[in-house]
Amino acid sequence: MTEITLNQPVKSERGTASNRYISQYYQLAEEKGLDADALLHQAGLSPDIIDKPEERVAAEKLATVLVNIWDALQDETAACSPVPIPRGSFYMMGKLTIHEQNLGKSLEQARRFYTMVTSAFTMDIRVDAEQVLFSCQMHYPDEDPDHLFAEINLMSWHRYSSWLIAENIPLSEVFFSYPEPAEVSEYSYLFPGKHVFNAPYMGFAFHRKYLDRETVQNAASLKTFMRACPVLLFLQPKTDFSLSGELQQILKKGVPDGFPTIEEAADQLHMTKRTLTRKLKDEGTSFQKIKDLIRRDRAIYYLTRQPLSVGKVAEKVGFSDPAVFARAFRVWTGLSPRDYRAKHAHSEQS
Repeated sequence: MTEITLNQPVKSERGTASNRYISQYYQLAEEKGLDADALLHQAGLSPDIIDKPEERVAAEKLATVLVNIWDALQDETAACSPVPIPRGSFYMMGKLTIHEQNLGKSLEQARRFYTMVTSAFTMDIRVDAEQVLFSCQMHYPDEDPDHLFAEINLMSWHRYSSWLIAENIPLSEVFFSYPEPAEVSEYSYLFPGKHVFNAPYMGFAFHRKYLDRETVQNAASLKTFMRACPVLLFLQPKTDFSLSGELQQILKKGVPDGFPTIEEAADQLHMTKRTLTRKLKDEGTSFQKIKDLIRRDRAIYYLTRQPLSVGKVAEKVGFSDPAVFARAFRVWTGLSPRDYRAKHAHSEQS
């Protein structure tokens, strides 16, 4: 086996993926008789982007292409195996495993599920005194020459395991059953840590303590995860699984069109207002604190980066009265909006 340690991920924008993936999925779609150009068009992409390694692709658009291929073929291997995995299998696995007590039991249930569902690959979980080796033996590697299914499969298990316990699982080693590719820098972005190529299986190793971590998700949050999953696969592993982190993402989408109420936010998070308030309190914060944090950061952006009046800035961050906004901004920063802008302009000139 060939070992390579990559300590620094490729310098790329959060939310983008290598052109390699979209080019290979485009070629795959053509080989399987699908309208590849139409698939790109549905994702808001032009065929001009194909085979241009210097270009990166928005993860959301790449995910749309992948999901559309899965749907068209009704196969979660994207026809990269002669044995298809029926569309919806990963979600059904989630429904089966989410109620287990801890990660170890969830992964064991997942292994049993896929043993019954497909012979495209075989999962194995080996545990010793210090670490866990999670591996997948791909049974038809010749049908997956670009390793598309092999890599998606591996990313899926790491992202799902981390999400299940709401804690990013650091990988001590990641194993690939093929030689080091030319685009190896992208691997350090998707799988930070030590990479082992020419291994006898696809897999990853992590500390065994994570097997005992309690599963903290539920049926409602599973639906949210599955909707976001194709995008998450092509992003650097998420580290913030907190409720406050999720709420921030929801509230940020409300700028400048208007923040949702706490009741509306709770509904999007599939919980009651009372439960949301309690859980935020447990994390040492509140709905209003998070809302004010987003307002403050957005107001600073508008004041220092755009030539907007203070009144317009107030409006864009959700204040109908500029005077109320000015008082709030002084509480947040210690300065009035005008003084803050003037100080920033002075520091830019000096």
